[in-house]
Amino acid sequence: MKKSVDTQLIGLRCEHCGQQKAALLGWLKEHDELACDCGQAIVVRANDLVDAVKRADAAQRRVMFSPMADQAFV
Repeated sequence: MKKSVDTQLIGLRCEHCGQQKAALLGWLKEHDELACDCGQAIVVRANDLVDAVKRADAAQRRVMFSPMADQAFV
């Protein structure tokens, strides 16, 4: 079963305090800001989102085509 890239967690760093926050890629595609605990907004930039989608898709392909992907772990 193929997992949607929208369910991948993506990390974003606050430019104000440096804290890293994570959000689902699908959520980030629908929102342009993520609240940081410091009170500032982490702006979701389109270029960063495109890069994140590419990384998530590449990671998903590596897992899907791994020689171990079809083997069950006991």
